[in-house]
Amino acid sequence: MVSLRYPPVAGSVQTLPPVPRLTRLTQSSNRSRRNSSVTTTIQRPLSCTIVHSRDGCSLDRDNRNPNREEVYHQEESPSSDESARSANQNEMIYKETSYMNVLPNRASFYRDYGTCTTLGRGNFSRVFLLNSGQNKQAVKEIDKERMSGRLDYVYNEVNILAECDHENICKLFKAFESPGYFFLVFEYAPFGDLFEFIKQTGIPGEANCACLTYQICSALEYIHNKQIVHRDVKPENILIMSESWVKLTDFGLACTVLGPLYRVCGTPTYVAPEVISEQGYGREVDIWSLGVVLHIMLIGFAPFRAPRRSQLFKLIRKAYLGFDFPRWSHISTNAQSTVRRMLCPNPKRRATATEILEDEWIQSFLV
Repeated sequence: MVSLRYPPVAGSVQTLPPVPRLTRLTQSSNRSRRNSSVTTTIQRPLSCTIVHSRDGCSLDRDNRNPNREEVYHQEESPSSDESARSANQNEMIYKETSYMNVLPNRASFYRDYGTCTTLGRGNFSRVFLLNSGQNKQAVKEIDKERMSGRLDYVYNEVNILAECDHENICKLFKAFESPGYFFLVFEYAPFGDLFEFIKQTGIPGEANCACLTYQICSALEYIHNKQIVHRDVKPENILIMSESWVKLTDFGLACTVLGPLYRVCGTPTYVAPEVISEQGYGREVDIWSLGVVLHIMLIGFAPFRAPRRSQLFKLIRKAYLGFDFPRWSHISTNAQSTVRRMLCPNPKRRATATEILEDEWIQSFLV
């Protein structure tokens, strides 16, 4: 069995956890594929079959900037008409939660949980590793002052994740709130996220792309059946748990869908055309975003790239896919067909999560 070749960690010997036996979510259906007695396993793990070319392999949005792309969140302007404002009521955002444990101050969290090692920092938060016990956990510490105006999205993420139980969704164990901070305790992903993996090791082969797409699509099918849309599917939000197991994380922009959504949000490279058009959108936007991720995994860069956001959005609206690019000559026509199905500009004709799980190319790599 081929296994992921992770970048070496200084001063440590890497031992991969055992490969989990993946079980598909069981749902009521007449199709035999969904029989609860059937257990599906991935035939090939997410291995590092790197394809290098002279022009390099890049996950960068413009092939120059190696930094992570910031989330784009367009706030509703005071000039928005009444119909647009009322339509935003279709987006259920929780303003409070019964799952949040109250702390008197920030110090009380560290007093109870002990020593922590910082893993990374963002604009509003930092992520650190809890070093207590054998079961490592990751904690996201969110600064309320810096995140002023968006605190509802923290409550929202906690409420949504508390109701989710799926093998390809990162588990939230506990949530705490002090006067100045939130503390969200998640399961720890020992091998980081897909963004860093591709940046450091190169693009996976088709088999691994298909298996990873299957797992994330399984998570999307699960939340879509719960009337939840993620709205920020991207490599940074796909965690690598082991050599053949990935999970979807960061539900900060997720919401329960009560009707067409109109809020323009997400990460620019991955947003669907209907999000930009502000004509209303639904769960189909997650499939588009995953299609962009698949495009990146297959050839090393996103399908739509431009130095300015306005130019990027024009390209996304046109939705032209350049399969005449030389790298596509090494990719099977079935894989290209799957990308087309996911990046269809018409959301009504775009494949659903269930249809992608049954896709011929995806199924060819499953047992």
